[in-house]
Amino acid sequence: MKNLPVNLRDEIDALYIAAYEALEKKDLNTAKEQAEKAWELLPEPKFDWDVTLSFVSGICEMYNELGFYKNAHKIVDQLFSSDHLDDYDDGPVFLKGAIYFEQGELELAKVWFDKANTISKGRCFVSQPKKYKTFYSECK
Repeated sequence: MKNLPVNLRDEIDALYIAAYEALEKKDLNTAKEQAEKAWELLPEPKFDWDVTLSFVSGICEMYNELGFYKNAHKIVDQLFSSDHLDDYDDGPVFLKGAIYFEQGELELAKVWFDKANTISKGRCFVSQPKKYKTFYSECK
């Protein structure tokens, strides 16, 4: 993986911060615009960078908050098909489960959470909102 230049990383981070600030103010259009602008600044091929996983998480979490689940699924699916993930990368698998959970597709959420749980040996829930682990525990 290539290292993204620090100045570009800082510019993208600033846009994500602006997106989350807009989201907190319920300015959904600005939040979406800022997040998408940040994603667009990531040079192609987007999945070749050292920061790709955190940026994928950032934009997908934003799409989840905005209810744009189809957009979030598209980005995660592109990451899966990019061949840049290792067998131990549970984060994107967990993210896919979280998207399904927020979308209300609970059976699919369980399937993806189960995969992430197996890969991470249970650690995938540690830094995530409690609602995901509660849901998963109740489904078992």
